[in-house]
Amino acid sequence: MSVRSEQTLRGIPTKPYDLLLEGVLVLGLVSVLVVVLAALFGSPDYPTVRASDVARVQPLALVRTAARMLAGQSDLNGYGPPYTTDRAGAQRVLGVAPANWFGVSDPIRPARDLVLAPLQRASALDPSLVAPLKAFEAAGAGQQHAWARAYLKALGKASVSGGRIVVPSGAYGPVPELMNGMLELGRSGLLAGALEASGRQPYALNPTRALLFFQGPVDHAVAGSLNMRGDSWGISHETGPYPGAWWLWPYTFLYQVPPMVHSANGDLQVVVIVLVALVLVPLFLPFVPVLNRIPRWIPVYRWIWRSWYDRGT
Repeated sequence: MSVRSEQTLRGIPTKPYDLLLEGVLVLGLVSVLVVVLAALFGSPDYPTVRASDVARVQPLALVRTAARMLAGQSDLNGYGPPYTTDRAGAQRVLGVAPANWFGVSDPIRPARDLVLAPLQRASALDPSLVAPLKAFEAAGAGQQHAWARAYLKALGKASVSGGRIVVPSGAYGPVPELMNGMLELGRSGLLAGALEASGRQPYALNPTRALLFFQGPVDHAVAGSLNMRGDSWGISHETGPYPGAWWLWPYTFLYQVPPMVHSANGDLQVVVIVLVALVLVPLFLPFVPVLNRIPRWIPVYRWIWRSWYDRGT
């Protein structure tokens, strides 16, 4: 202890405390507990859902996702910052939209960046994509959307044959060839790499765009089969009967209660509540009226320092 500390604490009751010993004991006990529980119960190991799995097991879901982007019907179009300039789509609390403060830091045009750009990169390996891409690019935006919307509607009667999506005859332009190209790209295992912004590496080092591509029906279908969707505790629910990340329960619990459960601004509302309740209130607890009296009403400190208070009896 320093000289200043000794002067400051002179006359104030203290007791010895070995922080290092306590840390070693706690680490040892927790390590033993983790090993024992892992040996007794194990842990579910659900494999990562990859683009190749989706293309193989749910080809229509993958193609429908891509077709919606070509048709201008992706949820990303109105997401707002940090991906698009639609500031009206940003989440708000009391009229304040923090996402708009930072603007568009990762601009994404769903049709261009998540469908056409990956196909353009894949065309270097598959020359059959070159002509459909040129035909689609040569058409105006109105014609592109008309083709994609007609194809999207036809997917309700589509079938899978020989690894390709077959739709009834219609005015789809080059969209069927492009969508089968996306399916083949996904089946090859190169879709995640092709979705990356740079597109120069076979493996994606930044999974943002791949996650955005699969965030809709595909991920929801997989999460639903594992009882891990947002309306069933989401990320705090492990696969199978296990509780999962229980320390996230205070956060995920808020998504189950009004108004967050139905609010379009639910994410931001939850963040604000957690910030106030779990950070700001404890930080300023000594200055919050009524709450700063709790230690006197529930004198836990007297039990912790019972050896000192017992000296007066």
